[in-house]
Amino acid sequence: MAFGADDGYDRDRGTPIWVFDHGYHAGLILRRDALDTYGSEASQAWLAQFPEADWFEFGWGDAGFYFEVPTFDDVTLAIAAKALLWPTDSVMHIATGKGSPWAVFTQSHGVEIPVTDQALARIVAFVEAGASDTDQLGVGLYGESAFYRGRGRYHLFQTCNSWVSQALRAGQIRSAPGPAVFSQGLLWDLERRY
Repeated sequence: MAFGADDGYDRDRGTPIWVFDHGYHAGLILRRDALDTYGSEASQAWLAQFPEADWFEFGWGDAGFYFEVPTFDDVTLAIAAKALLWPTDSVMHIATGKGSPWAVFTQSHGVEIPVTDQALARIVAFVEAGASDTDQLGVGLYGESAFYRGRGRYHLFQTCNSWVSQALRAGQIRSAPGPAVFSQGLLWDLERRY
């Protein structure tokens, strides 16, 4: 797939997905029906675990960082250096909600991207591949949420924000890898495109 491919974007008839910047970490939101329609066993397990959810926010990142840094104020130089400089175990964070994500994440910066069915299927497959299983490790950071064992190692060149960018590119949605190192850069890039 070409870096500049944009075949997954459909402004007029696409199904919306969302990316929200929560200060240092970005999350990718998919509607329940996307998981139900395009998901495999992993999505079906998540749907069963959160039967009341209208949407699912997916985040992938350093296990230690997620558990030790619930807010940006909790970040220390030592925690950040460990997460970025040494490859570490990853986790998937799934938070769920009802109604509009815009109404839930009023303090976060977000962008809505309408995508084709084919793009949505590819993005769901990418997201499912980010978790090694569907057994919950513990309660998540906010709302109805949970942590799951991740697949892959977290490091300077594979961060939570670059993972969201890769998910979009899997669906042929333009997202530049460079700005995606930081959540603000990821949103800046997406807003100028969509």
